[in-house]
Amino acid sequence: MQAKVVMVMDWKRTLAMWAGTDAFKSKLHEAERIIYEALATHDKPYVAYSGGKDSTCMLHLVLRRCPDVMVLHWDYGPYYIPDWLRSEFVENAKKIGAVNLRIETSKDYLRLKRHAVNVLGREYMGKLIPSLAGEGYDLCFVGLRREESLKRRRRIDAKKSITQIPECWPLANWSWRDVWAYIFANNIPYASIYDIYAPVVGWDKARLVTFFDPEFNHLGASNLDGVLMWKFKNMQ
Repeated sequence: MQAKVVMVMDWKRTLAMWAGTDAFKSKLHEAERIIYEALATHDKPYVAYSGGKDSTCMLHLVLRRCPDVMVLHWDYGPYYIPDWLRSEFVENAKKIGAVNLRIETSKDYLRLKRHAVNVLGREYMGKLIPSLAGEGYDLCFVGLRREESLKRRRRIDAKKSITQIPECWPLANWSWRDVWAYIFANNIPYASIYDIYAPVVGWDKARLVTFFDPEFNHLGASNLDGVLMWKFKNMQ
């Protein structure tokens, strides 16, 4: 157990050192410029914060420039995200500096439990986003990165927002190493689930996705979740 802790700490120190490289500093300056220009050209932006590493990194960057920006967190409910982790998301956002934190969810998560399929598309994109547009929100900061997948690379290259509110991707050109370097170098609180998964799959592959969610099985390693999150698997 002690060797495992030492290995994790060594990785964190190594990744934090990357923040001192010219390559990283160039990415950081680019992200800061993108955020500055986006804030200067839009009246009412908000940050989409999932609690994952990318949105955590992006949230910190945006709050440095605009401390009172609205931070939107979508709660997937207790059947897809454990209560302790859901609480961490909220507490981490507050520790990072979010003072205008808005948490939205759907009653379908409690009503349908793990049979709640396409709730995100139906409730978040279909109802919440149009409502936000009606409130005057005209830009959404999203922690999307080209490196994550070919689909996301194509979407970024095409400048394609998936809702009626335009999106801004400050981390589009960042790698997983850049994200962790920023988090560790700045001692930013992040979801502890990464400390469970990263020693097994690597910091480059550690991800955050709803657990035992049939809609997103293609994004996660369900077999690995069954081993590391087995206590959560049979929640009733």
